[in-house]
Amino acid sequence: MKRDMDLIRRIALAAEDLPIGETLDGLDDVEQDVFSLHVIWMKEAGLVHAAVSEYMDEGAAAFVFRLTWSGCEFADAIRDETLWKKAKANVLKPGMSFTFDVLKDWLKTEITQGLPTIRALGQ
Repeated sequence: MKRDMDLIRRIALAAEDLPIGETLDGLDDVEQDVFSLHVIWMKEAGLVHAAVSEYMDEGAAAFVFRLTWSGCEFADAIRDETLWKKAKANVLKPGMSFTFDVLKDWLKTEITQGLPTIRALGQ
């Protein structure tokens, strides 16, 4: 199975909205195994604190407790729908090879370039 960055985005944004003490154990329209595998990848990438159980024959179960600091920064970077569409068009093109770090760096650059300068704020 390939990573689905739209699903990773949805999980990150859903985890960001979790009330303290609650867990995210799935999304309504996503098969449990698919959800769990993406949570495992997100945990490996340092985006979430999660409990994961992997079973040989039965797939996996995963529960997201919260985003990590890096996960919060990722959620901040991908929240804007316009920026996400731009990232998908420029970085996540079908058939194009990328790393997660390339996506994060691209998002960070786009956000930085979109910020007003200190000089402009003083005018």
